[in-house]
Amino acid sequence: MSGPAEPPAWLAAMLAALAESHDPATAPHWRRRVDVELDRLAGRVPFRVVYDWHARVLAPAPGGDAGRLVHDLHRRALTGDRAGAHEWRDALRPALRELYRAAYPYAEARAVAHANAHAYATANGYGPDEVAGFAAHYADLSTGANAAAFADANALAVADALAQALARADAAAYAEAYPAALARAYALAAANRAGGAGATRVLRAAYGRLGGALAESLRDVSD
Repeated sequence: MSGPAEPPAWLAAMLAALAESHDPATAPHWRRRVDVELDRLAGRVPFRVVYDWHARVLAPAPGGDAGRLVHDLHRRALTGDRAGAHEWRDALRPALRELYRAAYPYAEARAVAHANAHAYATANGYGPDEVAGFAAHYADLSTGANAAAFADANALAVADALAQALARADAAAYAEAYPAALARAYALAAANRAGGAGATRVLRAAYGRLGGALAESLRDVSD
C-alpha cells in the first residue's frame, strides 16, 4: 500500500516544522487531516494554498494597517489578481517589522543586559542609586536598539524574498524564502505577548493554529 503523496518542498519543510512543535496529543490527528488532502490532490498542491493560508493566519498576525494590507493582497491573489513584487514588498516590510519586533525575546534580552550593566556599575564603584539607574537605562537602551535591529534586518531580508515568490506564485522561490521561519516568528510573537508562565502554552497553541489553518487551506483550495 502506497503512502501519502509527496508534498512540494515548501510544504514538506513546513509540515516538519509544525509537527515538531505541535501538541503531541493532537499531532497524529492533524497529520492525518493533511495526508487526506495530499492524497486528494495527488501531491499537486496549488500555490493558492499559500495565499489562503497566509490570509487565514500569518497575514493578520502583526495587526494594524500593515497586517490588513498584506491580508488584502493575499485575498486579491486568491481571485487571480496578483500584485507585483514591488507592491508585495512595500506591504510586507512594515508588517514583518512589527511581527519580528514582537517575536524578539525582549524580556530575556533585557534581563541579561540589566544584569551585565548592574555588575559593571557595581564593579566600578557606583552608589546604590546610581547602579540601579545605570542598569535600567542601559538595559532599556540596549535591548530596544537590538530589538529594532533584529526586526529591521529580518523584515528587509524576508520581505524581498517573499515578495518575489508571492508575485510570481513561485513554489520553489517560496521554499527558498524559508516560510517555516516566518511561522516560528508568528508563534514566538504570540508567546511573547502572553508572557510569564502562560507563554509555553500559548506557543504550542499558536503552532496548533498554524497547522490547523494549513490543513483547512489544503482542504478548501482545489487544484
